[in-house]
Amino acid sequence: MELQDWRKEPRKKYSNEFKLRMVELASQPGACVAQIARENGVNDNVIFKWFRLWQNEGRISRRLPVT
Repeated sequence: MELQDWRKEPRKKYSNEFKLRMVELASQPGACVAQIARENGVNDNVIFKWFRLWQNEGRISRRLPVT
């Protein structure tokens, strides 16, 4: 019995700089995460995940201005 790989393409890897930029864009007042995601070829759920990670690690408060 052969195992089939359900994933057609390898998982994408993004640099920390790219992730931070997406979080910065998504953190702007009035930002539409879905639009930012589409424009950058990323699923919007991934941006929300990155946002939570940065928020939980405290990076957001140090790097982004308070709005």
